Amino acid sequence: MKSSLPRTGFLAVMFREIGRIARNRLLIMVLFILPPLAFLFIAWFFSEGVLRNLPMVVLDQDHSALSREITRAMDASPGIRIDHVVNHVEEGREALLSGEAYGFLILPKNMEKDIWQGLAPRTILYVNNTYMISASMIMKDATMVMQSLSADRQIRQQMFHGAMSEAAMAQASPIRVDVHVPFNPYANYFYFLAATLLPTLLHMFVITSAIYAFGSELAHSTASQWLKTAGGRPWIAITAKMAPYTLVFCLWGLLMNASLFRIGVPMEGNAPFIRMGTSSMILAYQCIALFLVALCANLRLALNLAAFYASTAFAFVGVTFPAMGMPTIARIWGDLLPLTHYLRLFVDQTLRGAPVEASMDAFGCLWLFILLAGGTGFFLMPRRMIDPDCWGRT
Repeated sequence: MKSSLPRTGFLAVMFREIGRIARNRLLIMVLFILPPLAFLFIAWFFSEGVLRNLPMVVLDQDHSALSREITRAMDASPGIRIDHVVNHVEEGREALLSGEAYGFLILPKNMEKDIWQGLAPRTILYVNNTYMISASMIMKDATMVMQSLSADRQIRQQMFHGAMSEAAMAQASPIRVDVHVPFNPYANYFYFLAATLLPTLLHMFVITSAIYAFGSELAHSTASQWLKTAGGRPWIAITAKMAPYTLVFCLWGLLMNASLFRIGVPMEGNAPFIRMGTSSMILAYQCIALFLVALCANLRLALNLAAFYASTAFAFVGVTFPAMGMPTIARIWGDLLPLTHYLRLFVDQTLRGAPVEASMDAFGCLWLFILLAGGTGFFLMPRRMIDPDCWGRT
């Protein structure tokens, strides 16, 4: 059986690499164990999708029917849960500072009486903006509840003074905004975070494994044997070595996308184009890994550079903070990451349902990385393979 395997050429290098993977626990972990574990963890962690029942405390200084109605309405809103009613401002402040509550609402004394007299009493809402998502959810729900109750109270006052219901409603809300949310209308954080975190994790596994695959040949002084197995042809040595990794990660990428769509992420665009984009992102990061190893000729240095390059990516891809609001240097750094262009393509084709033409520039950027980083790597790496001075550096 062993004698039937080719001794040189593409298949020989590929089988040699499969054997190296089978003998290396680190590569087995990165290729076969960590990706599914990471995907399952992210899917479980954000499975709730929409934040609900965020705890809030209330200080009721009015003790009126209206203040009790406001408290009940707040508690009934989807994003807020009235944890308890406090008796003093300091007690509410302590709940906010300790993290026991994300919001603290003060209903002032004589609130209902002032409303009937035509005054505009001020309720005060404190939120813990350290957690921006929970704070924005509480502010949105609290504002909606107060606007709804205010409009209802105004309508009842108008009708009490003899106005017809239609006229009272028109006076309470003379200008109406008909809001439509065509993309992610349920404000589901699972769509937003899981669909971006999973590719972020995948690109880290891709670049780490590729760096180790190329760099370990130089570090362990086996580059000449690698090249000899390829029949002395560097392009065969490089492409055949990457073939098993490309195949495995493309399968993980397909499984990742299928899982996202299976558990609810909308698929409004072109599915084959997303698959092509996922494969292109994987190739782009493998080419960047080849470029870093060929440039450094040092496994540890290449891994350190890749760690810096990949670990900071999520902060600059424009998902958590809009790219147009970033400083110029941060936007340039974000553009130098294939992940930025892939996520743009992914969001365009899933949540927005954009035509393929609208995502072609992002797709083209991914292939620009493949051509530039891969081309430079293919140019430099053959010299590293035959230069003994580049071997043994760890």
